[in-house]
Amino acid sequence: MTEADLIQEVKDEISHSCSLPYNLNDQEIKRIIKRARAYFYDNYQYAVEDKIFVLTKDLFSTPSFRATRQILLPSCVRSVWDVRQVSGSGLTGTPDKDFGDSKLLGSELMLSPFVGDNLVYRTVLYSFFDLAKAYLLESFAFNYNKNTKRLTINGRDPSRTTTTGGTGSTQIDGVDVGVRAYIDIPEESLYDDELFVRYVLAEAKINIGRLLGTFEYNLPGGVRINATNIQGLGTTEKAEILAQIKDENTPSWFLQWN
Repeated sequence: MTEADLIQEVKDEISHSCSLPYNLNDQEIKRIIKRARAYFYDNYQYAVEDKIFVLTKDLFSTPSFRATRQILLPSCVRSVWDVRQVSGSGLTGTPDKDFGDSKLLGSELMLSPFVGDNLVYRTVLYSFFDLAKAYLLESFAFNYNKNTKRLTINGRDPSRTTTTGGTGSTQIDGVDVGVRAYIDIPEESLYDDELFVRYVLAEAKINIGRLLGTFEYNLPGGVRINATNIQGLGTTEKAEILAQIKDENTPSWFLQWN
């Protein structure tokens, strides 16, 4: 559904397909759609998609990143929840860094017995495992602001510029970075969502009810407009939609600290 189709849908709903002699203008309906779209992108799980994209290591050696430690992401990125490197090789020679390093630690930790004095050795191995996390760490500490669309790297550098040789020449050493983020779906796809359409219609009823209630007047024939009833219908529908969105956005896991 295009924006024009949605605007016509709102007009038909308010005027009952031109049965009533009042309606909202296109500019006001566009404003309602814009505000509803912003709310759904932030709060509705089906308004975004889980995507992975790669930032090449060259981006982290640019003067702008070195000065601010920030990278400007596309405007469609709603939130970022994982940033990690996507290249590297294992210590055992395998091309997969995860598999290679995990295999090395697994052989060190899991193949030792749980008997006798080896429990002391086991404790040492666990300490070694904790220290090795610093080497195996593939994620980066980051912050992302949805308003500025800037990704800030807070921890270690994904790439570094180093000086080699006696001539002072430089080379870029680093890794590509994978970013896992939620991306806004196209507006036309959002307009096809029934919950979004109902939300826009509810907001339109609230708006037209507020407008008609500003001044008291009668329609031709002495018919009086019940603006409070129109606004109340929109308020009730909006509350039901918000409750449904809240119920659908239940967490599938939780963290607990003692």
